[in-house]
Amino acid sequence: MPARPSRTKEEKAAARERVIADRNTVIDRYTRGDSLKAIARTYDVHAPWLAARLTRWGVRVRAHNEPATSHTHVHRDDRTGAVTAIRCPDPRCGRRRRL
Repeated sequence: MPARPSRTKEEKAAARERVIADRNTVIDRYTRGDSLKAIARTYDVHAPWLAARLTRWGVRVRAHNEPATSHTHVHRDDRTGAVTAIRCPDPRCGRRRRL
C-alpha cells in the first residue's frame, strides 16, 4: 500500500477547524462512548490533538485502558467535510439523527 502524502498546513488547519465548528457533536460522541481515535479519524486530526482540545473544553478524557462504549457511523457533507448525521450501527435500530 503506497504511503499517504503529507498534508499541508492549510489542510491540517481546515481539519482542526471542522472539529472546533462541530464542538457539540464531538463532545456528544465522546461522552456517549465513541473512542477518541474513531472521532479523530472521522475529522482527519491526530488523537493527541483531539484529546487536548477535549480537555480544553472541560471534558474528562478516558484513560487508554478504558474501553469505548459505542460505535457510530458518521455521514459527512462531501463539499465541506462537516458531520451532517450520525447513524446507529445496530441493524435492528435504523435510527439516524440529523445534526
